[in-house]
Amino acid sequence: MDYSKFNDDDFDLKKWVNGALQSEQNPNTLVMKLQLLMQEVNGSLEESTANLLSDIPRVVTEIQGLSNEAVLLRNQMNLVKSDISKVQQDTVESMSTVVQLDKIKDRMLVTERKLKQADNWCVLNDQIDLLFEEQDLEGISEKLGEMRDALAGLANLPDYTDRCDRLNNLSNRLEAILSPKLISTFNNDKSEEARLYYKIFSEMGRQGELYNYYHRTHKTNSQKQFNTLRTTGSVDTWLHGFYSSVLELYHAQLSWTSGIYTDHTAVVLSLITLCLDNTDLQHEISNFLSDSQKPVLALQTLLDIMYRFANSLGREVSEIDNEITEKLGKSIVSPYIRHLTSLGDKVKSSLLRNVHSLAMRVKRTSSDSVSELHASTKRVVAHVKDCIPQCLDLTNGFTLVDVVSAIEFYFDLLVEKINTFIREMRAAFGVEIGSQVTFQEDHWVGFQSCFKLFQVLGECYTDIKCLETECIDTVKKHEIKGPVLITKLDIWLELDPIKHASNKALLDSLVDGSKTTLFDKTLELFEKPINNCNKLCVDFVLSHVKSALSGVHLSEEWVVDEGAVFSPSPLSYITNLGDYLLLLPQQLEPFFTDENIPLDTALRLVDFSPFPGMAQDVEGDAFAWLTCVCQSTMFTIVEMILKIHRLSGAGCKQLTADVAYISNVMGALEVPLSRDVVDISRLLSLPIDQIDSAETQSIPKYLRGKISAMRRPPY
Repeated sequence: MDYSKFNDDDFDLKKWVNGALQSEQNPNTLVMKLQLLMQEVNGSLEESTANLLSDIPRVVTEIQGLSNEAVLLRNQMNLVKSDISKVQQDTVESMSTVVQLDKIKDRMLVTERKLKQADNWCVLNDQIDLLFEEQDLEGISEKLGEMRDALAGLANLPDYTDRCDRLNNLSNRLEAILSPKLISTFNNDKSEEARLYYKIFSEMGRQGELYNYYHRTHKTNSQKQFNTLRTTGSVDTWLHGFYSSVLELYHAQLSWTSGIYTDHTAVVLSLITLCLDNTDLQHEISNFLSDSQKPVLALQTLLDIMYRFANSLGREVSEIDNEITEKLGKSIVSPYIRHLTSLGDKVKSSLLRNVHSLAMRVKRTSSDSVSELHASTKRVVAHVKDCIPQCLDLTNGFTLVDVVSAIEFYFDLLVEKINTFIREMRAAFGVEIGSQVTFQEDHWVGFQSCFKLFQVLGECYTDIKCLETECIDTVKKHEIKGPVLITKLDIWLELDPIKHASNKALLDSLVDGSKTTLFDKTLELFEKPINNCNKLCVDFVLSHVKSALSGVHLSEEWVVDEGAVFSPSPLSYITNLGDYLLLLPQQLEPFFTDENIPLDTALRLVDFSPFPGMAQDVEGDAFAWLTCVCQSTMFTIVEMILKIHRLSGAGCKQLTADVAYISNVMGALEVPLSRDVVDISRLLSLPIDQIDSAETQSIPKYLRGKISAMRRPPY
């Protein structure tokens, strides 16, 4: 049986009893074992207590002894501390004297060293002229190094400046001797001589001058290669060759200088930076882009070549110090910066070149004119389609504000051209006041062309809207592109912080969804030609209506004698007009048989409120347009009626029949009658003496007066 569980901190009585009973079936036996265990434990406890009581006096005695020894030790430490303080007081003056003597010794040693350096300078100064006569280049550089070390300790001498000038002149003299040899060494890749010259220039403290010779030599050779390449054709044909030569130079010199210069990678990268910082290359690129008919595509071609070079070089220098690679990246991109920052202007000029080539003039027939306009608007949207993706590819969107502005300017010109086209169409249809009809075609062909134009404008609006959505999606999906050497530079922020901030704000707002439009100004402006086209369609119908009503108010039918035979049938002018209106749904049917999103879009953008009898909040659709035409027709009929000078009794009945007929036509078209038509019908049916009665007070006074004057017999 396991009795060790009684020592556990988390002893569980019930658990132990249950476990014990499983192994010992008789509880009495278990109780007896526990009693024996308790007796054993009690005995052990009593024995331990007795031993502890017997040891307490001895422990107390030992503690007292330790306490006495601690007191004695404390007294001895106080005595030692007192002795140390006394020694410090007695020796402070002696120590001060020792310190002063040590300072004097140091000053004497410094003086001795400077005197030796001054003497050494004089000796070296005498020796170096002999070495120059012997052309002992290594000896000269060694002596110059020693003279420089000697001069470092003579800064307080009165002739220190003269000595510095002397040392500098000697260094220049040695450099002049070495310069032709350096050019030959670098041109022919002579490693042994290069190491010697590196040692010499290091001892002179002129490593920078050696690097300058190295850089100028290879820069000159690179420029010669460039001049040869530029004569072979346009820049897009030889640019890759130039970059390949620079990359070859990098690999060759990196290998050659590895055993010569301690910091050879930085030296070679500085050389490559100088070779790329080529003003002639900038001029060649500028001339190429200015001569190009498609400057944006030309710039993209050059950048693709440059990016391949920058990516190849970037993989080689990924571990190099950031300051060096930053200068390298700027030298690579510098010939293109001006053209990238003016990307908006390039996009604008390209689009303008396109818009001037578009044909948006009226042709011999209306259908040909509209078809040509349709093709032109399609080309306009196609021209713009790649502008935003190109902006993202070339500048990662940091010229987006300028590019969007260029696109909107382009669309503004399109709107202007469309408005001009609509004015020309109005004139060709004879709708414009004082214009003559130039389209020799059936009336309904012209009507179909008007509505086709309406549909074309709706389609163009829809295309621009879809293009806007595509552009925003492209911006959202775009990731920073380009060589690491260039993308890690803050070139846009450095060039123009204000433009950088505005472009970044636009990009961020499009990505996070806080801005959902790009061409909102254009879309708002596009509503004007759509409304102008709607007015063309309405006026085209009204021109026929006005032609049918022309001179009707002067008809003799209104003043026939009362005794004349009178037929209540409507006159031909009104029946012809009614037949014309009833044909409108049939002419509209081809446009609305199937779903016509462009035309539906155009109709929704129409503002019908300026037309007679139309409410402010009319939702544009086919029925709204038909209602607008019918209301305008009724307005024109009312104008004609009010021009009638006099109505005889028979004439009044005739006019009543005519008004009833046109009312029936409107009913057939499900168009509500205008208030003026209803009021005129009512005034014509009343006796003359009841026109101004209380029952007619809701009718406008001018209408009551006019009808009353018509019907009143002449005196």
